[in-house]
Amino acid sequence: MAHKLTMKFTTEQEGKYFSLSVDNIKEDENGKPAVTQADINAAMDLIITKKIFVSKNGALVGKKDAKVVSTTSQEFAVK
Repeated sequence: MAHKLTMKFTTEQEGKYFSLSVDNIKEDENGKPAVTQADINAAMDLIITKKIFVSKNGALVGKKDAKVVSTTSQEFAVK
């Protein structure tokens, strides 16, 4: 199973958001996502504080939401 962290930030422009996705986040020994709420908050705070990204709608100024998305796939033999 693949896991992706998706973070959404507020920008300087009212009502506009910036989304950032990180693929292949760390997993525990059972293959489940091993990131915590504290990890995500710390990462988002660092991105905002250090002004790592700037969007077309201005600087990132706040946190909107974050989620871990898990996907599975199944292969089929085709002839």
